[in-house]
Amino acid sequence: MPSDYIPALKYHFLTPIYDWFIWLTMPEIKVKKRLIQQADIKKGQAILDFGCGTATLTLMIEDLHPDCTIAGLDVDPQILTIANKKAKLKNSSIQLKEFDGKTLPFADASFNKVLSAWVFHHLTTEQKLHAFREIRRVLKPKGELHIADWGKAENGLMRFLFFVVQVIDNFYTTHDNIKGKIPQFLAIEGFENVEIKGNQSTLFGTLSYLKAIKR
Repeated sequence: MPSDYIPALKYHFLTPIYDWFIWLTMPEIKVKKRLIQQADIKKGQAILDFGCGTATLTLMIEDLHPDCTIAGLDVDPQILTIANKKAKLKNSSIQLKEFDGKTLPFADASFNKVLSAWVFHHLTTEQKLHAFREIRRVLKPKGELHIADWGKAENGLMRFLFFVVQVIDNFYTTHDNIKGKIPQFLAIEGFENVEIKGNQSTLFGTLSYLKAIKR
């Protein structure tokens, strides 16, 4: 487990209320359903939820695609404890693993698609680039990465709302997102056909949906 990771709500003592807070403040289910639809998952594919948190997205993928092999990955053992409890309650067959922040615990070309929601704004520039490199490694040829995360503000109101988030959260990891640098980073790490598939206004700023394909 890396010592410098940022917990889901910035502080460890807030982790137990993560699901409640996100349900109260964000259109979580709509966002994650849209991300799953964007991924266009096919029967029998292997899917990874990168930065799975409490496994809400991971379990949604399983509900919609029970014939797929689905794994979730996170650096935070505390939040994975919550995820495992949720999976056990649903008698789920998803595989949840802890990530050391360096090497994804999977072989090369293991997954058809990787999905990730609200994760990369927690990472520094170096960490983002390294994560994209590792994700590309575990994707199969022509495999796809689908991301929902904060992006470049569409207007002044969205910029102000996200500035509030940056004050509460931090500036040093969110800077790349608000500058719209994620597509550039994906291209640097060898992804092709990098696209912003859409933007969505929220209470905390502009949320961007991205797609990239392994070269």
